[in-house]
Amino acid sequence: MSPTIFLSHNINDKDFAHKLAHDLDCHGITVWIDEAELKIGDSLIEKIREGIDSVDYLAVILSPNSVHSKWVQKEIDVAMTLEISGKKIKVLPLMLEKCDLPGFLLGKKYADFTDDSKYSTSFESLINAMGIVFNKSALNGKPKATTLGHALDKATDQLFFILSKPFHRPFQYIGMTLSGAAKAVNGTPNEAGNIIIDSDDCSMLLEAEGNFINYVEVKLNKTSPCMQNQEFDSEPILGCLSINPSELDIVNKQTHYHHYSDHKRRLKIGVSCSFDGGPLSVGFSSKYYGM
Repeated sequence: MSPTIFLSHNINDKDFAHKLAHDLDCHGITVWIDEAELKIGDSLIEKIREGIDSVDYLAVILSPNSVHSKWVQKEIDVAMTLEISGKKIKVLPLMLEKCDLPGFLLGKKYADFTDDSKYSTSFESLINAMGIVFNKSALNGKPKATTLGHALDKATDQLFFILSKPFHRPFQYIGMTLSGAAKAVNGTPNEAGNIIIDSDDCSMLLEAEGNFINYVEVKLNKTSPCMQNQEFDSEPILGCLSINPSELDIVNKQTHYHHYSDHKRRLKIGVSCSFDGGPLSVGFSSKYYGM
């Protein structure tokens, strides 16, 4: 299973964060980008905690902007508390601009990104620390038309939250046993053998065939009401779920339905407006891959 990383940053350092997210994604690393600086309200603390609790690493992008950010401070505090208590997460400091290290990061070695001309070397040291082999061609390759960063920007512009556990990259539940999926999402199978998880932002159905999950659907409540005769952009919807559109091939695009194939994971992904007045939904299936 690929490692997962949470990028903690200030909004003023967003361009670097999205470049880093793209390069990490190209190396097979699952990225959770923190966009908390763009939101207001203490209710985000729980979302931040959930996001951090679901990853292997927290990379904090250090600059004069971030060290004075209350959100970045909260994120580091949560991650350091988990690390000190023996949880799996590890905090990785990344120095973007010279600044004084916060007290709880003193003594930790950081990756130095202060010199743009040495970005490749610094990036290599970062992913080596995560146990990933550096792929220079992936780093220097021509960016695809739509990256995860672009999709996240679109999601933020449309005031969508970047969804965290258990809605983060929901294709991960395909192929899990029913009991394993129930434990992963902290849910209980109903009489039909399916699991339904609801929140204010979305609802998720994990549908089982026999003892294994073979279909997942996420409905994004904040997109309601959608209409089947109105065009929609599926990229910010995928971005909400931390899915990189550049990893997918578009197979069929209609006004109310966009069909993608994920050849890497052998999945069929559909973004659709199932009925007038309802929310947009994203469905994941391995059973009908290629159809």
